[in-house]
Amino acid sequence: MNRFFIFLCLVLGLCANAQQPDIAKLGLKPPATPACTPVRDQSMSGTCWSFASNSLLEAELLRKGQAAEDLSEMFTARYSYIRKVYRYLETKGQVYFTPGGQFHDVLYVLRNYGMVPDEAYSGLTDNRKSHDHAELDTLMSRFVQTMLADGKTKPAEEDIKTIDQWLDRYLGEVPSTFSYKGKIYTPQSYAASLAIKPDDYIEITSYTHHPFYTNFVLEDKYNWTGDSYYNVPVEDLIKITQTALKKGFTVGWDGDVTEPTFRFQDGLAYLWQTPANLQQTRQRTFKSGETTIDHLMHIVGITTDNKGKTWYYVKNSWGTGNPADGYMYMREEYFNVKTVAVIVAKEAIGE
Repeated sequence: MNRFFIFLCLVLGLCANAQQPDIAKLGLKPPATPACTPVRDQSMSGTCWSFASNSLLEAELLRKGQAAEDLSEMFTARYSYIRKVYRYLETKGQVYFTPGGQFHDVLYVLRNYGMVPDEAYSGLTDNRKSHDHAELDTLMSRFVQTMLADGKTKPAEEDIKTIDQWLDRYLGEVPSTFSYKGKIYTPQSYAASLAIKPDDYIEITSYTHHPFYTNFVLEDKYNWTGDSYYNVPVEDLIKITQTALKKGFTVGWDGDVTEPTFRFQDGLAYLWQTPANLQQTRQRTFKSGETTIDHLMHIVGITTDNKGKTWYYVKNSWGTGNPADGYMYMREEYFNVKTVAVIVAKEAIGE
């Protein structure tokens, strides 16, 4: 009996390994894609939203004929952190206080504070080579909890001084002016030099608890600002994404990466089947919390495997240590179910 059980386990294990997808066996190769900037590494920081959003904006600059730029992820993260403190206290702790965020958080900072290149503000202090925000995140979280317990609905002047000191210590002081490519800029003048207009982009989702073709505030913990998304049927969400990619645009991706079949180490994200009623499944998994915005990435292309299945070619921000050099291939079934929202230039969909 024991020998049979061991034999059965071995057989099942071999079958499971045989079914495990592999980039080479699937015949997947990087598709021809619009120009984009290199893969970068968010390392030990909760700033995928800033990396993915900057990557999208950098690709947009290239599409519009501007030179390649490396925009500072930590410039955006710093100002967003301060905004989160105000928002958390205003709502008496009713929003999620984490380092996470969304594409619209980057646009907010761009509108209100400007932008800087990474070489002017890397967010790396004490000769660090990679981002590690564990201590900063802990300090900030404990501090807002203390302020909330003290009954504060906004930080006092001395609280802001304390927060700025921590941000200076862990991310560095923000330059008021800086020299870049032979010119002197402020964050505002540098932002003005970029061919980026925040109003040119739209965040699109697909859920049935709000009417289609209307805007609604997406009920996700990382949408801490209460921003609105445009709601469309899932067929439109898929069509908008694929049309944009085929037109030479790239697309931001908000979605769930908690599935065991999201495998960065293999460069693949897949589900075996699309459910019979895709819209209902999306709604059920969103309402149950099975699907949430856990991660943001940047879709730069689309391709097919050797059986004709569609895969999206996605730029991640976890470094280059996987078989796809930091990219991932996301199978259409995974995209269809686990995508919460996409970000796209309105120009790509004719708006």
